Amino acid sequence: MKTLILGASGATGRLVVDQLVERNIPVKVVVRNQSTVLDSYEGNALVEMIRGNIDEYDVNHMKELVSDCEAVISCLGHNLSLKGMYGAPHTLVYNLVKKICAVAESGTHPKRFILMSTTAYTNKRLGESLSGKDAFIFGLLKLVLPPHRDNMLAGDLLVEQKGSETTLEWVAVRPDSLIDKSEVEDYELFATRQRNPLSNPGKTSRIQVAHFMAELLVKDELWQQWKYKTPVIYSKE
Repeated sequence: MKTLILGASGATGRLVVDQLVERNIPVKVVVRNQSTVLDSYEGNALVEMIRGNIDEYDVNHMKELVSDCEAVISCLGHNLSLKGMYGAPHTLVYNLVKKICAVAESGTHPKRFILMSTTAYTNKRLGESLSGKDAFIFGLLKLVLPPHRDNMLAGDLLVEQKGSETTLEWVAVRPDSLIDKSEVEDYELFATRQRNPLSNPGKTSRIQVAHFMAELLVKDELWQQWKYKTPVIYSKE
């Protein structure tokens, strides 16, 4: 199952590349011209590297990009700098999800899509809610912090607008506070949040997220369990 990985040069995306290559899954990655993060994969027959800016790709260009891919994984995010958080594009992730949905609904590829989301996303369809104080804080963040708003819009596009009424099967993976680990330790999966992401956040290592995403692609039973859902992933305590 050849897979397009977007955000592959990011802290989690590069681990997704590692996990899929370890499973002998061919991948296609789009990285910026100046990026050297994945240079170690130059010449690797399993890794097709394309230089470019994914936000500049229109739907037709995206169709060409995914024409030989059955799955897409997005680990796109905003750089944690003033320019990254407040500069254009403000809806980087939402734009990508919208284009992937449009491409899938107009043809045969991709068949599966995995989005890296966050426990800050509230899945109202599952009855998740926040207290008045927390709802106010998240509402304020949505107004003043474009990356947070972007993630919420992307989640709502899949959950509220698309749901299961789309030819594209999707999973939005929701890690809690991200940490770095070198090994895949035990983790737990839940349909809904088990902790308050503001007052009592859990932890999730980036490599656990990458491992789960790879497992979703290679284990059909796991995919069937979580498709059209927003699983929450925590490090096992």
